[in-house]
Amino acid sequence: MAIEKTSRTKEKRAKMNWTREQQRAIDEREKNILVAAAAGSGKTAVLVERIKKLIIEDGVSIDRMLIVTFTNAAAAEMKEKIRVAINQEIDADPANSQNLRQQLNLLPRANISTFHAFALDVIRTFFFLTDIEPGFAICDDAQRTIIKEDSMDQLMEQCFASDAKEFYDFLNWYSSDRNQNKIRDIINTSYNVLQSLPYPWQWLKEKIEELSLPPEAFLLSPVMNYIWDYIGDAVEKAVQFEERAVEELSAAGLSRLAEKTASEELCFYQQMAEAAARKDLTDLSNCIAAFKAVRLVAKKEEKEAYAQVKDLAAACRKKASGLINDIKGLFFTQSLEEMVSEMNETAPKAETLRKLLEDFDQIFKANKADKKLVDFNDIEHYCLSILEETQAQDHYRKKFEYIFIDEYQDTNILQEEIIAKVARNNNLFMVGDMKQSIYKFRLAEPEIFKRKYLSYGSAENEQSTKIDLNQNFRSKPLILSEINHIFENLMEDYDEDAMLYPGVSYDGPYHYVPEVKVVDTSTIDDADEELANLKNAEIEALEICCLIKENLGRKFFDHKAGIEREIRLHDMVILMRGVRNYADVYRSILKENGVDSFVDDSEGYFDTMEINVFMNLLSVIDNKMQDVPLISVLHSEIFSFSTDELGQIRAACKNGQYAAAFLKFAKEGKLEPLREKCRVALDSIKKWKTMATSQPLGQFIWKLLLETGYYLEMGAMPGGTQRQANLRALVDKAEKFAADRQSSLYSFVRYIDAVKRRGVPMGQVKLVGENDDLVRIMTIHKSKGLEFPLVIVCGMGRRLNYTKIGSGIALHKDIGIGMTLTDFEGHWYKQTLLQRLIQKQIHKEEVSEEIRVLYVALTRAKDLLYLTGTVRDGAKFMESRQIGLGGDTMYLDMIGDVSRFELVDANRLSPDSVEKSGIEGNPMGKDIFDRRLTPEEEAEVLRRLNFNYPYESSRKLKSKYSVTEVYRMGLSDQREFETVLAVPKFRQGERRLTAAEKGTIYHSIMERLDFDRAEREGMPYIEEAAADYANREIFQTEDLKAIELSRIADFFTSELGHRCASAYRAGRLDRERPFDLQMEMEGETVIVQGIIDCYFEEGDGFVLLDYKTNWIDENKDFDQEAKRLRRTYRGQIEIYRQALEASKGRPVKEACLYLFGSGKLVEM
Repeated sequence: MAIEKTSRTKEKRAKMNWTREQQRAIDEREKNILVAAAAGSGKTAVLVERIKKLIIEDGVSIDRMLIVTFTNAAAAEMKEKIRVAINQEIDADPANSQNLRQQLNLLPRANISTFHAFALDVIRTFFFLTDIEPGFAICDDAQRTIIKEDSMDQLMEQCFASDAKEFYDFLNWYSSDRNQNKIRDIINTSYNVLQSLPYPWQWLKEKIEELSLPPEAFLLSPVMNYIWDYIGDAVEKAVQFEERAVEELSAAGLSRLAEKTASEELCFYQQMAEAAARKDLTDLSNCIAAFKAVRLVAKKEEKEAYAQVKDLAAACRKKASGLINDIKGLFFTQSLEEMVSEMNETAPKAETLRKLLEDFDQIFKANKADKKLVDFNDIEHYCLSILEETQAQDHYRKKFEYIFIDEYQDTNILQEEIIAKVARNNNLFMVGDMKQSIYKFRLAEPEIFKRKYLSYGSAENEQSTKIDLNQNFRSKPLILSEINHIFENLMEDYDEDAMLYPGVSYDGPYHYVPEVKVVDTSTIDDADEELANLKNAEIEALEICCLIKENLGRKFFDHKAGIEREIRLHDMVILMRGVRNYADVYRSILKENGVDSFVDDSEGYFDTMEINVFMNLLSVIDNKMQDVPLISVLHSEIFSFSTDELGQIRAACKNGQYAAAFLKFAKEGKLEPLREKCRVALDSIKKWKTMATSQPLGQFIWKLLLETGYYLEMGAMPGGTQRQANLRALVDKAEKFAADRQSSLYSFVRYIDAVKRRGVPMGQVKLVGENDDLVRIMTIHKSKGLEFPLVIVCGMGRRLNYTKIGSGIALHKDIGIGMTLTDFEGHWYKQTLLQRLIQKQIHKEEVSEEIRVLYVALTRAKDLLYLTGTVRDGAKFMESRQIGLGGDTMYLDMIGDVSRFELVDANRLSPDSVEKSGIEGNPMGKDIFDRRLTPEEEAEVLRRLNFNYPYESSRKLKSKYSVTEVYRMGLSDQREFETVLAVPKFRQGERRLTAAEKGTIYHSIMERLDFDRAEREGMPYIEEAAADYANREIFQTEDLKAIELSRIADFFTSELGHRCASAYRAGRLDRERPFDLQMEMEGETVIVQGIIDCYFEEGDGFVLLDYKTNWIDENKDFDQEAKRLRRTYRGQIEIYRQALEASKGRPVKEACLYLFGSGKLVEM
């Protein structure tokens, strides 16, 4: 029964200025409602108001509602907003608030949660309908990754032990050798797709059956709809490009050439479009076969006019013909019978894949059950299984009068099926924005939202309706206008309903047009694109410094505060597609130019020195017979052994493990003070091991931090506050681990070791507060839901990453299973029709996702918006931009024409120009020395200026060094190096590869080559592979001319090359393996980082190989030259040897250099 409203409550509500569509979303009843809420449209406020009115006016209790969102933070925020809204109503009318106070009491237990939390509640309510282990816990990402990889190991062992022909055939089809990695990736990727489906095994069975369809049945299958969609889109775009070519020719007065193009090219494209619309394969095939491009030749009197439009017309015609060639490659290079026959041939291999996936699923589930663990996928599948039962369905359909789903665009098929089981036919309220669906990597399905948007509100669907909220209350009109201009040409279905309209009026003077700043780095042309991007990032960061300093202190109107004020660093954010490899570059450049910033990152925790050393201590307490952790701990602040002392211990016992030498020295060492120091250290380790077995894990680690003094030592170091926060976080992790799983030190050390080895993301503790005055640097994904007065979207010129299927297996929820056709004996593979189609569809979906990511980035801005990027060739970029044909390679290709665009010369971005930018007229540039100092202040200044820092030598040390840096600083006998001074790319002249750059290309090829094929096929394969790497832009095609591929072929004819190939086939060879190794430098512990080129397991140890491109003097004796090289690289190889032995626990029995320049081997 509705509660009667008082006049005071009516008066309060009357002050709310809801738009007509917002009010409709609040008031609509007895229907399923889909709210398409654009960015900044106040969707959360509408959702809360609707819930509040249901409580007050409709008498619906909060515990009769299900409110679902996607993160715990969002659920908590939603609960808090509802609490505030109810409290406001209580304050407005205290005398009639009994029901509202009751609702406040119910709120903590209300069903306001994530999908996973709701699914968990279903499982606990209907536990008796499952076979799940009692007392189960939810494993985190790290634990799940570990169990999953262990399960994969078991599956591989099981398959190899079975010696089943089907498995070995499958292995031969999808591996170039007996290396398991590719098969593992196929199983893992396929399993992830299956887990997002409501009925995975039924789906897999059906899709395998579809692989055996005859041609006639295939033409009637749903897959043909995808083929016709692709063909229709491609032909339509081809017609548009060709029409533009005709228009440009006509506008230039070239009517003869325009008519020739229209009659001999455009008409063919139009006929293809008509055939595609009729879905007439025969006519379409005939058109494609008959098509022949026209050769346009201008007459003498036409040449001047033709020269003006020739490039544009040619570019348009090339785009059109390229699209038709894509269609031809997809569907018209073979007969239908041939394509379907190839597809049929893959069906037995798909059946083998099904068996592998089912076996893996059983092993994975059994391993989780042994530990009484479930993961989030399990929770959703168990939930759906329960809701299949009528008893459970009826319970929830009676319980929930209204169901709300926030961020509906991010649901997947499985979650949609769960909601369908508990919803009635008219009680769903779904709110979201398909334009902001950016979680495809988490298997979100924006098509679910799109299908409902198209069907809701139609005459056939009377119980459902859609509501568009497109008024934006966040951004200034000029920003909204630019966003609309960009996306109406870029995003599908960006019509009047999808456009953004100003929701807040502002008549003041502070209106800023969004700007695009593109830095021209014309001379940058690195062979390694990633290195080139890092250099570009530095240059782009300098431009961003200029923007920050120019805008610091600029006036704007703060709508939230209702005042005019100046922009601070806190108001600014730098958004990028991904922070890895780039964020630290930006932060460093900003810091050098006096701009404080913070990177909101999720990695790097275990790379910190304090965590690394302390985890080594825990490892030694668990097992003291570990050389590297033991040396690290002895040398640390915990025991303070000097390098000389560590050397004396080794000198006293030169053979065997260092740990054994340490134990022996502690017992019978001849140097009394050192023996006593060893004994004290050993006694401490033994004592702490006893403590570890008698105390809770978290309590033990905290006591250990205090007893060793390590916590206080870290607090006294630079960045001490952050270091101590990281150490406290380790205690928290230990306590959580002990609460969720086993509580032994052994299991915790193994867990953390696995987390590190598997690269599970884990960031340092965040100490920056919301109000700290610094620039935020974050990914676009992290920025979703946030807003900032000034937004800089950077990296617009960076190449976007798209999935390439290659020779593997691809699954698509609608299309099915695309598998490569492989001839193992003939060493060739061929993509089948379904695989080609899935590649096209995945690319289409990923491009759409990138467009939505860009939309999210631009809609974060409230007052000022800048887009920045770099291009290698400014003139070429401007020419392409003027043609305006777009593309999907980078964001700059996507945005098209914009209101304010500037091509910035990189040469102007010197440190001086950055330092001077924004000072004049900027409050930050005011003279702060206008008044004289008092005597007391003057004395304090002198005291500070005369201060001598006691740790001056340590201040000059970094925490991490590369192997090369270590030797260049003289930490070994080594003095000779291939030294290359890096000239800034934007100041380089003509492109010539240095020796180091040539070496990089040799390394890049050796890192990626199939050693088996390289040994068997030699130069033909190596040339083909190198050309492929160049096409994939791993390095530039022209750079291949600077190296001799025959040198690589020679390697594989050598004895060492044969050994490498043999190890590769056996899965015992590894390449480009990164490592961290602790060393002592000037009395301080530093981490040395490096990458081992190649090593393989052979017999009772490892063979370590390092590639060199040094040319030796052929006129000199080779033995003398070999001695020189041994002296040069002895220290480097020794570090590699220590790192490899420490990580593998087995000796390096042989180490050598291979000289590509001479084809000779130098044994170290």
